[in-house]
Parts: sequence; structure tokens; C-alpha cells
Amino acid sequence: MNILIIGAPGSGKGTLSQKLSKKYNLKHLSTGDIFRAEIAEGTPRGQVLKDAMERGLLAPSDILLEVMKDRLSKEEYADNVLLDGFGKTLDEAKELNSFYNIDKVIFLDVDFDTVLQRILKRRICPDCGYVTTVDESGETCEKCGSNLVSRIDDNEETFKKRYEVFQEQTMPIVKYFSDAKKLKKINANDTIENNFAKVCRIIEDSSKEIER
Repeated sequence: MNILIIGAPGSGKGTLSQKLSKKYNLKHLSTGDIFRAEIAEGTPRGQVLKDAMERGLLAPSDILLEVMKDRLSKEEYADNVLLDGFGKTLDEAKELNSFYNIDKVIFLDVDFDTVLQRILKRRICPDCGYVTTVDESGETCEKCGSNLVSRIDDNEETFKKRYEVFQEQTMPIVKYFSDAKKLKKINANDTIENNFAKVCRIIEDSSKEIER
């Protein structure tokens, strides 16, 4: 089963994806992680992505689709994949649906104030990619011991712009996948443990539907 998780910046996509991929042995593909790798390598494509992220804008669709089509065309990603945040506009979602089979889309619905606070507290390990918060881990990665850092776009000014862009350009994806009978929505203002339990129920119920 292939699953797509969507939601506003700070809605918990990355944290939940880490937990879900481990529990269900899913291959986790995060567009954010892939883009940050491009930026770290200093490629021309990475510079374009860096500029967009720092300004709170979406990555150019041609770059996004080029990267993801290349990755998803590999045999290892044919099934049992968890896509974290791929498809920021309706056209990108339609394109994804045309070349890749998505069985279930999970929408994490979170209010503005909640995601803003999560963003400001979020930290990432530059070495192993582990995502956490200062409340949970302080300033040290509990996985490898490296010093945690904030993402380049995790500040209030950039987040407000990203949230506006999400509302204008990404929310139509919710209706698109809902009309296709693939979408499940959860109230994700809850704790990560409760949100995780909600998503697990959706995945397990969906697996039973596919097996019938």
C-alpha cells in the first residue's frame, strides 16, 4: 500500500512518517529531506530550492516533479511507500496521481497557532536527519548525539508566508483526493502519540479494505 501524508508546515508529517515507516516497514520519502540534500550538495538546482525555502515559497513544479519521478520510477519504490508532503499544488497532485498509484491520502488538519509553535520548537539533526523538538530532546540528537539545528525556513516570518501559500495552493488537493474517495482527515491538534494512534487506525482499516 502506498500512502501520501499532507498537511500544513508543522502539522507533524515528518515526525509521524518516521514512526509510521518504522511500525509498518514502509519506505519513507520526504520531499523536504530530498530538497535539503540537494541544497547541501550546492547544486544549481539546490540553490533554486534554497532561495524558495528561505522566502517561504513552494519549490518550482518542474524541479519537484523531475526529482520525484526519478525516485518513484525505481523498482524499490513500487509499493509499500510513505510519501511525506509530495504535491504542494493541485496540478502536482494530479500529475502524481497520473504516474503513481496512491492508495490512501491522510490529511493532518491543524490550526495556525498550533503549527506556529511547533515550527518554532522544531529541530533537526544535520547528520542523521532525525526530527524532534527542543521540548523532547533539548539541543542534542537522541539518535546519534549530534547538535540539533533549526531548519533554514523555521522562523515566524517565513512560516506565515508558507502557511498562506499552503491555504491558497495546497488545500485544493484535499478536495481533489476527497472526490477520488482516497482521503481521510484527522484533527491533528492533538499530541503526537494520539495523532499517531489515529493514523494507525486509518492505515489498518485501509489495509483490510484492500485485502477484501
